[in-house]
Amino acid sequence: MKKVLLALALVASASLSNAQVLRNNFLNGCNEGEPIEKAAYTAKKAPLNKDVWSAAFSEKEPYIGESPVAGKELSYKGYNEKGLSITMGGLPEGANFRPSIYGLESGRTYSTGTYYLSFLVNFSKFKSKGNIDFISTITNHAVGMSRGFIFASNQGNKLKFGVGIHKQRAATTTTYDLNATHLIVLKIDFDKGQASLFIDPELKDKEPAANAVATEEGALKAGIKGIMFKNRNNYAGNIGNFRFTDSWAGVIGK
Repeated sequence: MKKVLLALALVASASLSNAQVLRNNFLNGCNEGEPIEKAAYTAKKAPLNKDVWSAAFSEKEPYIGESPVAGKELSYKGYNEKGLSITMGGLPEGANFRPSIYGLESGRTYSTGTYYLSFLVNFSKFKSKGNIDFISTITNHAVGMSRGFIFASNQGNKLKFGVGIHKQRAATTTTYDLNATHLIVLKIDFDKGQASLFIDPELKDKEPAANAVATEEGALKAGIKGIMFKNRNNYAGNIGNFRFTDSWAGVIGK
């Protein structure tokens, strides 16, 4: 019996060690209080700025406001991604939102299979009762065309989260506390045309059931080229500890 348990433990350990974390340490080189953006897109077809945050390009009027800054560290028991976060809010009056884009890969590198984006977020304020998106995977790094995105809405002194893929949206049935750090995982499945959302999941080997799922056949055609964060004034707090991987083992591994 002991040999069987040892063998199972070794298999689980090997599975985690072989998990491929495609990107992490999204704020590498940033110090607390410094702007996170290290570049800016100035044309629709500008080349991708890999592995850095950049100001998004707008074909109309430029976005109002400056780069968000690096903020305090967030932590969540059992989640191994460490480091500084992004401070949310602080845009000038009249600013709707201002997007920052973290470049992954150009072309169709991430256009088949399944991908996971995990991160921590702590909202200290969330004013809007509508569904406000704040994080997405994007298919056009210059103009911010999102396909899988996460939104939230105010529920009194709590929040409700949701996930969308193109025009389809699905919200959680559970509400979540403000002023609390939540682990959020977005799963993009190209084969199923599906975006799934996990809120504060158990960090075990087996992937749990999703809290919300949005499906739209044919919505996922282009590859994931980056991650977009929308800074707004109707919420405040911190978001960070991003990890982009191709397996659940990559989310929970070291």
